[in-house]
Amino acid sequence: MTPPPPAQYAWASAEDWAAQRDFITRLWDENKTLKEIIQIMQDTHQFYATVRMYKARFQKWGIEKKIKAEEAIEIFRQQTARAAAGKPTVAYVRGRRIDPDRLQRYRYRAAPGVSKKIIRAEKGMAVSDSVRLSQIVCRTPSPSPSPETTNTSSSISLSPRVEEPTTLRIPHECMQILRNFIAGGFETGLWQMQAQSDRAEMNGAFNWQHYVASSQGLIRHGRLNEGFSLLGICFDQYKQQLQQPDSFFWLATYKAAIVLASQNNKLGNAFIDYASKLTSLILPPRHPFNLLWSRIMITGMDGIRDHAGAIFESYLDMWGRHVNSTETNTTNDVQGAFVFIQLHCTGLLSYSLLEAVVEHMIGGQAISREAAEFLLQETRFRLALAFLSKRQVNKAENTTKEITSWLDLQSPDEYKDLRSKAAWLTFEIKERKGTQAEALQAGHNLLKICSDIYGQTHIQTLEAMAAVEKYCRRIGATKGAEQMSRDFDNRWRAFRDLSRSRGGFPHDIEQPWYYRSIELGEKTEYVQKTVALFERCLKI
Repeated sequence: MTPPPPAQYAWASAEDWAAQRDFITRLWDENKTLKEIIQIMQDTHQFYATVRMYKARFQKWGIEKKIKAEEAIEIFRQQTARAAAGKPTVAYVRGRRIDPDRLQRYRYRAAPGVSKKIIRAEKGMAVSDSVRLSQIVCRTPSPSPSPETTNTSSSISLSPRVEEPTTLRIPHECMQILRNFIAGGFETGLWQMQAQSDRAEMNGAFNWQHYVASSQGLIRHGRLNEGFSLLGICFDQYKQQLQQPDSFFWLATYKAAIVLASQNNKLGNAFIDYASKLTSLILPPRHPFNLLWSRIMITGMDGIRDHAGAIFESYLDMWGRHVNSTETNTTNDVQGAFVFIQLHCTGLLSYSLLEAVVEHMIGGQAISREAAEFLLQETRFRLALAFLSKRQVNKAENTTKEITSWLDLQSPDEYKDLRSKAAWLTFEIKERKGTQAEALQAGHNLLKICSDIYGQTHIQTLEAMAAVEKYCRRIGATKGAEQMSRDFDNRWRAFRDLSRSRGGFPHDIEQPWYYRSIELGEKTEYVQKTVALFERCLKI
């Protein structure tokens, strides 16, 4: 129930509603919830009205409460048909533009029956109760005005389409190519997301991208030769990924380019130059990957950075349509959630889409409560790292304690990767606020945990060794640093020998998203919102 206004204010009058109509409508068009609108109007305009008053006024103004199922089915049908013709789409219902985020949220929240009808419509199959709705218009985005009316019995006057500038055209074309590529991969059976599978289908791309990120971790900890050597292996292995791509191959390619460029722009440019030329040598000229590179190379790294968010959202939306239409297991869903969380925390995915996915997964019981609690702890790990990056050590320490408290309640054999991450956090916190003895103890504990979990020559252990060795040199513990350096060199040789004998990466990483690796900078406020989202969903 909405509380009454303070004594000096009154409930909104008819004149108040008329004066604020444009502003309230704009908030609704921005996909604000009714609760958010009420709060904004109270805080900024001292405008007080109950939920019932708002709903009555919205009905009078003709503002729709939600997209109707038959409208959504028809929009997705038209959108897919236009995508097949290479046309980007903007949708209007009764003259009002439908925000793409709103459509994506609808898909994730739709009832199973409606989701099946959407999938059938997108495949061009008949839907029993579908109708061609005259109040829906789907057209190509352009600077021309919105249609004044969408009734097909009336004449619709649209200005001639103006050619989009390159900066807008390129990402649109890339999105359409990727959407067709993903749809084809699932529909032809190239990719499978089966409940019986113990190993997720998208491991290959992220396995590769994890090693790319780990190469930058070695460089950051002072192991330049080894870091660039590992990066060379990654470049070599890109050919294998290119020839046998999984459904996340292109997303991992984009991420790798951005990760490398975030460390050194020349590295990012070198990678996209190498990848584009390799693709042109291996694949036919009209292959989707060659079509993508021919467009990306026009805008270069700047274009990749500028349009990554839009590309990722479109990519994940299309991927989610096919995954949601199959029987997937908790492992696959948790892995998918990791992707959404990471991209949102780096600012490459909107909160509204993340919220829709998480609410769907937890509310629809696609993942268990225990899996959701685990994802909460993983997000808290990201939050602790974000605090450390801002030198907010006490906040990082408190967040780490929340993680370890949760781990203490679990079986010692469970969540080993998260235990390793907690040990990393403890070492980095002690580096900043503990004594040298405490930091060294935390460092040796980290090395023991990594060796026990992953093995002595695993990349996770090697990166931890590089970090502890660097700390020893910084505090003047020369003898310990030299011993650790010799141990590292021996283990690195074993790592390289195994890599050569296997003709690729020395270890298969089944769940690379669980590992700790240097990634793109994550924004504290985004991570905090994600933590709050999981906490809220777990309380419902």
